[in-house]
Amino acid sequence: MNIFKEIKEYLTALQAAEQYGIKINRNKMACCPFHDDHHPSMKIDQNYYCFACGAKGDVIDFTSRLFGISQFEAAQKLITDFGLPIRSEKKKHAPEKSRNRASSMVQSRYHFSVKNKILYWKNHAVKVLTDYLSWIRFWKKFYSSRQDPFEEEHFLEALSNEWKINVYLDILLAGSGEEIAQFFMDKRKEVADIEQRMDEYQRGVLEEIRKDCRG
Repeated sequence: MNIFKEIKEYLTALQAAEQYGIKINRNKMACCPFHDDHHPSMKIDQNYYCFACGAKGDVIDFTSRLFGISQFEAAQKLITDFGLPIRSEKKKHAPEKSRNRASSMVQSRYHFSVKNKILYWKNHAVKVLTDYLSWIRFWKKFYSSRQDPFEEEHFLEALSNEWKINVYLDILLAGSGEEIAQFFMDKRKEVADIEQRMDEYQRGVLEEIRKDCRG
């Protein structure tokens, strides 16, 4: 077992946050130290996740970000600050052949590119689905006052899709990297279809408003 895994056997992100002066409420929420946060938006427990800026990770990643140090330095700091019975020695690696290094660099650049693409898509998808959820809630409230709301297409759509869109947002905002990557592969066309349809719907709404203003 390497020192990172050993540390995570002993410590949680919550313990590190408390140790380093982060104020945490009874719901394990705190103001995120990684952006200008005035209302608690970070959930801290075994790991941490900020619902505002998207920062997330484990106890080592939290300490690394908080102090602006490498993950190895963060591991050493945690061992020292908490007095953990773990030896922290840098491993010595045998020299690699140049072609292996080149191959590794290519793979690293590829994975970085894919990761960035998924991260960009995730942030865009969150906006698309959040906007759609706002319309869903509006439709439910607006059409529920009608004599027979179940005759209204958008009211039925709201009832049908509200739970599903909330699940989608939960995955994007709090899911693991693997869950988000799988969601990207499975649902990106559905998200694109929602975006296109809502763009058309909103253009139609604006056109109706312009007609009313002119008339």
